[in-house]
Amino acid sequence: MNYARRQQYRRLSPAGKAALGSVVAGLLGLAVASAGAAALGGLLLLMAVGLGLYARHWLSLARRSRVGAWSEDEVQRALAHLQAEGWRLRHSLPWQGRGDIDSLAIAPTGVAVAIETKTRSYDVRHLARVHEQAVWLSRRRRRWCRHGVLAVLCLVRVRGVQRVEDDVLVVSIDRLMPAVRSAAGAVLPPLRSGR
Repeated sequence: MNYARRQQYRRLSPAGKAALGSVVAGLLGLAVASAGAAALGGLLLLMAVGLGLYARHWLSLARRSRVGAWSEDEVQRALAHLQAEGWRLRHSLPWQGRGDIDSLAIAPTGVAVAIETKTRSYDVRHLARVHEQAVWLSRRRRRWCRHGVLAVLCLVRVRGVQRVEDDVLVVSIDRLMPAVRSAAGAVLPPLRSGR
């Protein structure tokens, strides 16, 4: 199970608790108000609204995580074809930073490809993150990447993208496999930390 999927499930828990609390507070508020304690009933109804908004916030975050998990699943399916060519694949790899390395493809030639998955958009923080991951891998996992690490940011719901930004190869999923296979034949220069 990838990090985004685990995050989705973690976010559903507070959403469910808040939604249940909202329903209970609302029903209790209506009962109390109909019994003649309008002020207390109003307070309970106000609490129900607050809990409902809190549940909605967590549901929104869980939806975002679900989309991210779906995108990571798509990249994993695309990379699975490499195993027949002798590549080793690792997904949701823990590392020193926050979160995980979404995917790591290790070519038989000793070149590794660290892949950060994004659905449609990204910013400089995402580029810096995957670059940091590649630097970390080249220092901490030398046996996996004897001939270097390529940092890749893969866009799943975009087509026709292939460019280099801040030492990171940005590709759409339709260009991921040719780019990864091309990198496998190269001996990459050592990565520098801090661009």
